[in-house]
Amino acid sequence: MGEETSPGGELVRWVKDGHVGRIILNRPEKRNAMNLAVWEALDKAVAAAAADPEVRAVILTGAGKSFCAGIDLGPENELVSAIGQTPGAVQKLNFFQKIKEIQNIHNRLERLPQPTIAAAHSHCLGAGLELILCCDIRLCTLDAVFGLPEATLAIITDVGGLQRLPRVVGRGHAREIAFRGHRFEADRARAIQLVNAVYADQEELEAKAVEMAQEMASNPPLAVQGAKEVFLFDDGADIKRSLHYTAARSCMILPSQDMFEAMSAHMQKRKGDFKGA
Repeated sequence: MGEETSPGGELVRWVKDGHVGRIILNRPEKRNAMNLAVWEALDKAVAAAAADPEVRAVILTGAGKSFCAGIDLGPENELVSAIGQTPGAVQKLNFFQKIKEIQNIHNRLERLPQPTIAAAHSHCLGAGLELILCCDIRLCTLDAVFGLPEATLAIITDVGGLQRLPRVVGRGHAREIAFRGHRFEADRARAIQLVNAVYADQEELEAKAVEMAQEMASNPPLAVQGAKEVFLFDDGADIKRSLHYTAARSCMILPSQDMFEAMSAHMQKRKGDFKGA
């Protein structure tokens, strides 16, 4: 049994077993849909991983039936409340600051000194896909489903997906995924190199993720972490400026009539009627 602590409460669990740490999204009743509280709990788990010199590899997983179904569109989500405030300069600045806070959490996950492995099963949508893009290696189950549905909800993918996805799958695939907002399955994810490997079920996925993490952890940590630092230096030279612009651009269009129509259509399981307003 590993050593478990809850630096971020019960929403995200941090478990350490020898030199391998596990960050577990733990909101299974909501398919680990992300709200501000979950992101804050994730940030604390990431900080715990970064501060532990014994941890040499980190696995990111989700409890329950799905890895992460995306952003929580319920009214209890502070982000949704921020969008729904009276439109104006204060509303836009408030929302901009919240986007920047979440971007910084993703940046800290990406910049963990240890190599990170995302192990995704079932739903890996929107914010979930943006999360796994912060990891060095991505694995999934055969039943995994991916997508960036933000365009269908009249919002912009704004916490790093538009910056990181092209670096993983290439410009053409990334733009198709962002513009269509469609879902695609594990075989497609493997074909475009979004994931490194596909496994039959969650049990095999977790076993393979642990096996890979242990193999990494058995190597000299200074060499492994040094290699990661070089990769990050090469990849991240321009990402901060791009993320800042994305947050600003996202705030320009929210809230909109199309956003409210998109959310209503989503809740009512119908096709939206969008006016470009």
